Amino acid sequence: MKKVSFPFSNQCYVTLGKGLKKFAPIQAEEAVTNDEVYQALNYRSQASFHRPLILHFEDQIRNTPVWFGFSFDVEVIIVGIDGVVKRTYEMPKYKEGSGIFVQLFSDCSCAILVPKGFCKKWDVLEQSTFVRRTSLQTTLAKKTA
Repeated sequence: MKKVSFPFSNQCYVTLGKGLKKFAPIQAEEAVTNDEVYQALNYRSQASFHRPLILHFEDQIRNTPVWFGFSFDVEVIIVGIDGVVKRTYEMPKYKEGSGIFVQLFSDCSCAILVPKGFCKKWDVLEQSTFVRRTSLQTTLAKKTA
């Protein structure tokens, strides 16, 4: 795997919601290339993890591997193709001597890596929370128009 510098250059806003209730947009970083997705938060410290990281998958049906060897605990939010949270789980930090964990993602639009405690703080619930992404470029274009 080729080490990619971070933060990654693509950014966006993510809005979480339930039914008609929407929360304020959260600025996020995006991993869009295969190298960025595979690397994810590896090589980062918890202090350099300032905002959610969205992992985009080129092929939503085919398996996309992500290497989990982070130096801190994170939560993973799996977003379905319909934009609804399919699953959330905690990924503990890598411990010296343990094996590297590679997660294969398929049948989802993206995975969002967030700091531990994020899902509780934002009340993210499986099958009832929806996620909407707005690109930073689109937001800036609307503000300048």
